[in-house]
Amino acid sequence: MEPNYSVTNVLAVTVPFLCYYFGIFVRKMVLPGKESPPLSHQFLLGIPVSLVVVSPMIPVYLAAYSNVSALLITLGVIMEHGMLVNETATVHLKKLTARG
Repeated sequence: MEPNYSVTNVLAVTVPFLCYYFGIFVRKMVLPGKESPPLSHQFLLGIPVSLVVVSPMIPVYLAAYSNVSALLITLGVIMEHGMLVNETATVHLKKLTARG
C-alpha cells in the first residue's frame, strides 16, 4: 500500500500562508504603527498581497523542506513580509483613498 501524501501536500502549501497572516497578527497586536488600520482591513488586503509575496517563496520553502534550519529561516522571512509589507501597503492605500 502506498502512503497518502495529500495531508503533507496541503500543509506544505498552507503553512507559508498561515505564517504570513501570523506576521500580520503579531505586527498589529505587538507593534502597531501610529496610523495602523484595523486588523480586519489588514487581513483583507493580505489576501492579494500574500498571493504576490508568498507564492514565489513556495519553491524555496519546498526546497528547504528537508532541512529544518533552512525551513525555519524561510518561514521567518515569510512572517517578516507579513509584518512589514502588509501594514505599509494598507497605510498607503488608505492615504490614497482618502485623497480621492
